[in-house]
Amino acid sequence: MKVFDQEIHRIFNLFKKGAPFSFSKYADGEWAIMNNYYLNNNEFEISSKTPDFFRQKLIESFRFKDSDYYVGISCPCCQGNEAHKMNVFSEQDEEHLTFANIFVNSNYSIYKDTFLKEYGKYDIHLVANKNSKIENLPFKIEKFYPISFSAWVNNYDLIENIKQQNLSNKLFLFCAGPFGNLLAHQLHKSNKNNIYLDIGSTLNPWLQSEGFKRDYYMNGYFSERKCIWNKI
Repeated sequence: MKVFDQEIHRIFNLFKKGAPFSFSKYADGEWAIMNNYYLNNNEFEISSKTPDFFRQKLIESFRFKDSDYYVGISCPCCQGNEAHKMNVFSEQDEEHLTFANIFVNSNYSIYKDTFLKEYGKYDIHLVANKNSKIENLPFKIEKFYPISFSAWVNNYDLIENIKQQNLSNKLFLFCAGPFGNLLAHQLHKSNKNNIYLDIGSTLNPWLQSEGFKRDYYMNGYFSERKCIWNKI
């Protein structure tokens, strides 16, 4: 059985080693896409006009298996019975699964004391909204890749652009919704010389480019939530 605060330390210990790996998280929005449910949350959307190619690529990333590829899934306390369905559908083994919320809720204070402080030791390549205030970040960015609304569709070509750079020893941070999943999967699959982290909304207090604010970084109800694991 996984324990919420122990899991962030497990992934952080992996991160501190400096060896290349990839982490990709899937919460309610990504699960909605995989199930072809229409939504628009002001950051990304899926509708009847969205080519199924992109949904299939998201599913492919969810089920990709590699010794250095870790997948975060929803927990029952946040997504009810859907968490069990996600676990089964992922086809991942227990070692390579963790919480989608691993960096947020009651773990956010740990995240700021661990990952956030460690980022500055790396050459960081950041993928985030084009309106992001990167000058506010508490660490330097070597390269910024600005993306637009629904980047998982509208900026898909960026994946090939990054691949062609053939980079090594970089830390890629993805604040990009489901596009982060596609990046974490496809970049890691083609180039295992970097660390790829899908960190979602964790930099929102600095970037200030989110489509909607999250309760956990505003000291709301979810800032105290300790998520529980869904065991098959």
